[in-house]
Amino acid sequence: MDRAPEDETLDRRDRLLAALLHGPGAFVLLRCDAAVAEMVGGAGPLRIVLITAADGASADPLHARIAPLVKAVRAGGPPAHFVVVGGGAAAGRAALAKAAPLVQLVRMGFHHLDATGALTRVKGQALPALEDAHRRLGEVGPLGPDDIDKALAQGQAVAQQERAIVDRLTGSRRVTATLVIACAVLLAVSYAFGSGTHEAALWRMGANSGEAVRRGELYRLLASAFLHADPVHLFVNMLALWSFGPMLEALLGPRRFLLLYGASALGGSLASAMLVDRWSVGASGAIWGLMMAGIGIALRPHGLLPPAMIAQMRSRAWWPLGLNLIYSLQPGIDLLAHLGGGVVGFALVVTVLPRGLTPVEQRERAADAEPRPRPLLAVAAALTAAAMAVSVAVALAAGRPWELRAPPAMTRTAVADTGVALDLPESLARAASVEDLNGVRFHTYGRLPETPMMLQLAVFPLGGEVPPDQVDELLERERKQLDGHRPANSTTKGPATRVDLGGRPAVSLRSELKNGLQRVTYILVLGDREVVFQAFSTKDRPASWNGIEDKVAATIGLR
Repeated sequence: MDRAPEDETLDRRDRLLAALLHGPGAFVLLRCDAAVAEMVGGAGPLRIVLITAADGASADPLHARIAPLVKAVRAGGPPAHFVVVGGGAAAGRAALAKAAPLVQLVRMGFHHLDATGALTRVKGQALPALEDAHRRLGEVGPLGPDDIDKALAQGQAVAQQERAIVDRLTGSRRVTATLVIACAVLLAVSYAFGSGTHEAALWRMGANSGEAVRRGELYRLLASAFLHADPVHLFVNMLALWSFGPMLEALLGPRRFLLLYGASALGGSLASAMLVDRWSVGASGAIWGLMMAGIGIALRPHGLLPPAMIAQMRSRAWWPLGLNLIYSLQPGIDLLAHLGGGVVGFALVVTVLPRGLTPVEQRERAADAEPRPRPLLAVAAALTAAAMAVSVAVALAAGRPWELRAPPAMTRTAVADTGVALDLPESLARAASVEDLNGVRFHTYGRLPETPMMLQLAVFPLGGEVPPDQVDELLERERKQLDGHRPANSTTKGPATRVDLGGRPAVSLRSELKNGLQRVTYILVLGDREVVFQAFSTKDRPASWNGIEDKVAATIGLR
């Protein structure tokens, strides 16, 4: 009895199904009807879609059937292969070629098994499993209805098991949510304390700095991981934390996850502080630790996840790493903090951290990660949480960022053995230093960005007291010299001018340095001494510090 052409196409499709299901790829059937059959790899990340086409089908209607299936492919998913079974050779190949996207979100392959039984790769990746199944078409019979039902039941069982595992991996978010809330609250606090700019507030709240850490301010190593430069910085980091955190928290359990996060944050801060002479804030080091921990689990799973899921993780693991590495090379990004946190997270997960955990498929609940109580683990997790909380508290107590909102308290300060004194904000007086440049001693008060302003003062002996009628002549020479000498690294804001400082004549020049700092220079004469006083500040310093340089300069006098 002759068979209809449609039956012959289905027969060829079902033989191909049988060859794939019984081949070395351990494929699992998820869907099967007269138009489309879909299967996934049981031993590795792979998706095959078989589209049945009548032998006389033309290219356009066939393309209309293939295109939605191709568009349904998600970024980061397993490689996808589309096989048209049936249809004329020219029409099938044309439809597949048209459906292949120029930019592929995953690796794809497009193949045609035509009415003559010839298999052609039209575009994209080759598929050895498909080619092997094609060679064995003559050795296998088509799947019958009972065989298809049995294969679909097995596929549904596998899919249900994977859904159960995924549910268990998304059921624990308390630690992740707490970390997100802590970072958001501290950003709001930094803006509340830092009126105009919160750079000074961030420093006082624990920004990481190699110089400060070497001075003994170790609390910055963990406190800085909870601070962020602006809302965009916070959003990007918290989005990444919410992407990696819940799965790892559920997989490892909240205690081990907390240890992973804290150790990664510390590793990132140490790498940045020890190798870079600048200050930084952000949770990126800890987040890189989480990302690399995911890669570590994919490479060395410790039996926690089924092989098929591990294979899928391996196929997706390198995509976020590549994107984040490119992002980390941008100016202003702390690459060393990222790499330091990533190395720590990866090392912990491939070595000791997952040991003794219950495989996810054996857990009845999401909270059953630990097979038995572990007191030492509980103590270690508690110490990690305490270290992070105490670091933030110590940073606030030491930095007192709330002082930025109020006018600074002033204290009378003697300038070493120069015989000169002036009123200084207490926070600047506490950060005093002396530097010798070309034989001139500069007395410096404050450290940017630790303080909103930095003041410098130098005193030059004049060999005797200058008579009042010669003071104006001396200051006029200084004014002309300031106007004539314009440093290449600054832009002046008008000419040098004569001003009155606390009843004394002086010269003043305002300029802006190329790094954005505002500088005010004052020159005045005190008896037998000439005093050069400079103030440096950011453009958007706290409003309570506006005009402080003028107030301080007006108090300069002899002791």
